[in-house]
Amino acid sequence: ALFTIDRDGVSGNESGSGSDADEIEEGDEEEGRHHYADESSEEDVEEEGVSGSAWVDDDDEQITVSLSKSERIKKLRKSMTEDVVKGSTYEQRLRERFQQTASATSRTDWATLPQEDSDEGDASSSGDESSTRSTGRLTTRRGGDYDTDDSEDDFGGNSKMSALLSSTAPLLANSKLQSNILSVVRCPDANAGHYNDSVVKSVQFHPGSDEDEPLMLTAGLDKTLRFFKINGSEGSKKVHGIHFPNLPIHTASFLGDTGSVVVSGRRPFFYIYDMISGKIDKVPRIQGRKEKSLEKFTTSPDGSLIAFIGNDGYIILVEAKSKMWVADFKMNGSARAVSFSPCGDFIISSGSDGDVYRWDLRSKKCVDKFQNQDGTITSFVSATSRFTAVGAESGVVNLYHDRAPAFKKRTPVKSIMNLQTSIDHMKFNPTGDILAMSSQREKDSLKLLHVPTQTVFSNWPTSKTPLGYVWSIDFSPKSKFMAIGNDKGKCMLYKLQHYD
Repeated sequence: ALFTIDRDGVSGNESGSGSDADEIEEGDEEEGRHHYADESSEEDVEEEGVSGSAWVDDDDEQITVSLSKSERIKKLRKSMTEDVVKGSTYEQRLRERFQQTASATSRTDWATLPQEDSDEGDASSSGDESSTRSTGRLTTRRGGDYDTDDSEDDFGGNSKMSALLSSTAPLLANSKLQSNILSVVRCPDANAGHYNDSVVKSVQFHPGSDEDEPLMLTAGLDKTLRFFKINGSEGSKKVHGIHFPNLPIHTASFLGDTGSVVVSGRRPFFYIYDMISGKIDKVPRIQGRKEKSLEKFTTSPDGSLIAFIGNDGYIILVEAKSKMWVADFKMNGSARAVSFSPCGDFIISSGSDGDVYRWDLRSKKCVDKFQNQDGTITSFVSATSRFTAVGAESGVVNLYHDRAPAFKKRTPVKSIMNLQTSIDHMKFNPTGDILAMSSQREKDSLKLLHVPTQTVFSNWPTSKTPLGYVWSIDFSPKSKFMAIGNDKGKCMLYKLQHYD
């Protein structure tokens, strides 16, 4: 088999299938997936006031399917002894299985219409009266037509808008973050029960997932990519995983808020995995390039571009959709670090010569260059809309303001010297208030910087915080959670109460 996909998660253990993974080959199609209608009848649907299925196959009730005949559908059984079920039952279980696996990774909230207030529902449900749902200046009528509302509205029917206007709390949420004390609560490990068999090289939250229950991925040298649904103190649930037999994973990253993930390692090829369809595309080589390793890369905020670190100081730009080479950016020294700006219009890179470059993706030219004052080899860079953080092999992190004149000598706003070994990872939280810095070369080497005051939080982490050797860090959307991957295969999860 070319790939091994594990879609069991938590539900897989409940089903009693006894199998951790399914083996599928490229081009395979799921057996017996020819059922189309819901099990419920049209009469029941009409009673609930919901439109029925477009088409119902009467033969579904006459078809029988053996759940123990194929390894692919054994997980649909409710017990080990269950075998033959009706076609409608088989269809319903396929739907449930999809919702627990692939559907969990796809965003469908954009298709959900706002709900009517319950107290107004009865009064406005009779006849064809023009009952509307207010969504700003756009209103939705019962017939499905959209119309603009020109009348003045006091936002009485919009609870979210009323809450926003009645209090300044949402606007001043970041002001609750103190400069020296960070309120942190440890949650159960994000990958508890499904720990990596190696160091966790990559951990990342899906940028478009729910802020209270975000989707997260982990990957490492055990060649397995895993997805988890984070639920804080209640524990996380594994959604599914996929094994790449010939690729120890060094870097894995979501392509923006799409349903795709880029996976690479110390190989001349890389993969793009579509979580929704389960399709895996292998890109055997970047056209015109002879790199033997594509282990380091970063993706643009919108997921349209991938920037790989190449040989001889080259930054290789690849379009994610076409998987084709777009451009090369050449540095003077060897490239060691690369990052996209939050707006996605620039790439920041640095390397062995300590120079920091800013590349304009529209003109494909270098628009800024300055020498990092540390003077040693740059190991990592990260950026917000205001600051650029440059980490060096000496353990020093310099924070630079982006408003300085281009191509001029630059003095850092702050030099952070709390770590003594090479900076291997840095990450700003989504609001830009916190900068996480870590080194994988020394145990428990993690520090968090309060960016507005350029001070390091003194109360956390402590000497008793069981971090281990930190290999990866990420913040969830809205900064509610922070995930830390270590050398023991654990992905530790912490809740930042200032953003809860």
